[in-house]
Amino acid sequence: MNVSRLTKIRSVVVLVAAALLLEVTTAVQYFSMRGAITEQINEMVQRDLGAVNRTAEVKRIAEESINRVLPEAQRLMLAGEEDSLHKVLQQIVVDHPELVGVDFAYRVREDSVRKGYFTFRDEVNGGIADTAIDFDYIERTWYREGLRGNGFWSEPYMSRYYEVLMSTFSRPVYDENGEAAAVIGADVPMQELSSLASQFYKNLQQSIWPIVLFQLIGLLVLGFIIYRSIASVRRLNEAQAEKDFINRELGIASRIQQAMLPTEKLDDGTVDIAGSLVPAKLVGGDFFDYVVRDSKLFFNIGDVCGKGMPAALVMSMTQAVFRTIASKEDDPARIVRDMNAMACRGNSTGMFATLFVGVLDLTNGKLSYSNAGHDRPIVISGAGARSLEAESHLPIGVVEDTAYRTQETQIAPGDMVLLYTDGLTEAMNAEHELFGMQRIFQTIRGNEASPQQLLDGMSQAVAEYVAGAEQSDDLTMLAILYRGAPVADLAQK
Repeated sequence: MNVSRLTKIRSVVVLVAAALLLEVTTAVQYFSMRGAITEQINEMVQRDLGAVNRTAEVKRIAEESINRVLPEAQRLMLAGEEDSLHKVLQQIVVDHPELVGVDFAYRVREDSVRKGYFTFRDEVNGGIADTAIDFDYIERTWYREGLRGNGFWSEPYMSRYYEVLMSTFSRPVYDENGEAAAVIGADVPMQELSSLASQFYKNLQQSIWPIVLFQLIGLLVLGFIIYRSIASVRRLNEAQAEKDFINRELGIASRIQQAMLPTEKLDDGTVDIAGSLVPAKLVGGDFFDYVVRDSKLFFNIGDVCGKGMPAALVMSMTQAVFRTIASKEDDPARIVRDMNAMACRGNSTGMFATLFVGVLDLTNGKLSYSNAGHDRPIVISGAGARSLEAESHLPIGVVEDTAYRTQETQIAPGDMVLLYTDGLTEAMNAEHELFGMQRIFQTIRGNEASPQQLLDGMSQAVAEYVAGAEQSDDLTMLAILYRGAPVADLAQK
């Protein structure tokens, strides 16, 4: 074999090797980029295609079914007839296909024993099945609040057994001493995941095979390989440029959102306020606001379902509506009612928000408030702290004619009120364990000199607990210290 032939063979080998390397590089770039976009689209579809699917009729069915079987469930529990109790719960699910299932959870006492079960309709065979509740339910609001009252609707949450957003109506089951020994609840679906998301994802996956075939054909044509490489690099640059543009736009939106939060300091000596909002993404759906009018402090805190830009848009609208209504209305229930009416009108996306609205009379410390499915605030008095008794109603944006009720309590000079979103109670560490109410009360020392010190201490406690784990939800807090009536008002009295 002569040198010329060896040179030609060597040139062909080098050319083929270069072509293979170039094509592999192009394929890696293309598939990496496509995989990232596919994953993002899938997440957006799974998140944004949900729609609220609860009506007043389903709410009535859930309440009536639990109220009707409550005496029989109590009798069977006291008699220790577990099998008969299971049959009663199963019959509820049989009679009411509108319900996701029925919960029955025994009260957790000093021995920390957890015992509960969930009765549901099996989606595979359509039969009725039971399963033990295999998670720590003591931090769930349907359990905590269900022990305390005679009918409680929990805030919406994601079911651990179904891919569905639901709310639970729960009531206590009493023992022979009249103490709450268990909680019984009916689960109502609020969101059905659309099959469009899975179909869309399947179509994307199927589209990979033609691309693979196309890449194999491209190996035979060096010119096409070079073209594909240049085209792939161009698309990558365009995608990076678009990503940078979106990040800049989101950065601007984040600064605008932060600028919408109140920052003014009240200088009359009656009240001191501090607030903080840390979104899980660049923009979020949590919000708080406050304004003083006619010697009264009007304030609110809320949490829009979801995250990102859609939630941020709803958040900004809600803030604007609150300011408008609070400028002429004094009753918290009517403020929430009007905000709910505005949130329901034209709500084709199915988005809703939990909301707590309060009005503090700075002349006498009387606090009026109304709660639309939000976490109950904490009142700190001296070295003690307690959860405010706040009846929970439906979040705003669900049912337009929902009735809301105003409650009242007395705030003494020196008392502090802490409001927060579920990003505080549900902050998770690397083991996916929740921060929880118990740690909130442990963090409150009772000697915080200012609202800002309280928020700083709580933020530090959360940061130490999560230990660098990714933030899963917006974290928002608002602290209000009531110092007492103005000197001029006291002189008049």
